[in-house]
Amino acid sequence: MDERGQEENLVMRADEVRQLLGIGRNTLYNWCELGIIPHKRVGRVILFSRKRIQEWLDNNENKRR
Repeated sequence: MDERGQEENLVMRADEVRQLLGIGRNTLYNWCELGIIPHKRVGRVILFSRKRIQEWLDNNENKRR
């Protein structure tokens, strides 16, 4: 795999995050607006760090226990 392929795997778009979490589009965008889920906005595009999403999931799983 080349360097660019590795970079692409580090970042996810909204559709991939929605599928991972099993949530709807509006829910994900609301969570972004409310600062519930870590993300970066680049113009009109919302991007998610795969590492930060995994950390966020791990931290939120511990809070539910």
